[in-house]
Amino acid sequence: MSDAAGPLAPTPRTARAVIDTAIRENRLWEYLCYGLTVVFGLTGASVVVIGAVKGDGSIALSGSAAGILVWPALHYARDMRRTNLAIRLLEVSLGRAKSAREAADLIREAFRGLNPAKEK
Repeated sequence: MSDAAGPLAPTPRTARAVIDTAIRENRLWEYLCYGLTVVFGLTGASVVVIGAVKGDGSIALSGSAAGILVWPALHYARDMRRTNLAIRLLEVSLGRAKSAREAADLIREAFRGLNPAKEK
């Protein structure tokens, strides 16, 4: 007879496998933000130069508007990088946890420091 969980019960994943999956899922969005940073930066700089060459201030102004979009994309990319690093460092701490409560406390502590602005 099969065990109580059933014959098709999935095997539990290790902390490393879960962390690797989380980082892999974040990686696409991180690269997207870096790509948008490059696109907005190059577009903005190009349009500013074109506006300066043509002597048209409105073209240059629209280029600086595109250039301003670099900062939000860069901000989100940096935050995702910071989150991925915290997740990776969490793997070390979770490996040393001796109980589920200790592991939960470590997780709370790690993610509390990630975005202190949200705690307010």
